[in-house]
Amino acid sequence: MNSQCQNVTKHLIDITDGGIPESSKNAILHHIATCPRCDRLVKEFSRIWQDLSKAGKRAPSDNFWPGLLAKIEALEKPRPLREKMLAGLRISLRSVAVSLLLAFGVYFGYQLGNTPPVETTRWDMSHLEQYIQDFHDFPEGSVSDFYTQFNIPNEQKTP
Repeated sequence: MNSQCQNVTKHLIDITDGGIPESSKNAILHHIATCPRCDRLVKEFSRIWQDLSKAGKRAPSDNFWPGLLAKIEALEKPRPLREKMLAGLRISLRSVAVSLLLAFGVYFGYQLGNTPPVETTRWDMSHLEQYIQDFHDFPEGSVSDFYTQFNIPNEQKTP
């Protein structure tokens, strides 16, 4: 959008009402005649502006002004010192809680990253075999039967 288009957009109400400043009237009218985008914008705005003027004014309901006044008074009413202090404390505690959660998260993440890996030993597997041997009534060919029949070869220990 160039500066002439911006100038037309800025003076839309004046163009519609016929109150364009004399100093820029010729330039604006010439631009509208040569720019299809601005011409369409002015025509649409003029149509909407005329529709609004035909619609007339609508009065608000009877309880609008008293309700608005009550809301304004409630907002302008000074809050007690205790309420102000609690609001400030809530804001402070919220930021402290977020900081603590972040610090704990970093600490526990560091601790988890530095734990030694857990290795499965041969004893653990043989200990597991003791429990698996108690199950003998699985259907033949089932996954459970496969696991109960699976033998782990003994590791040869060299001196």
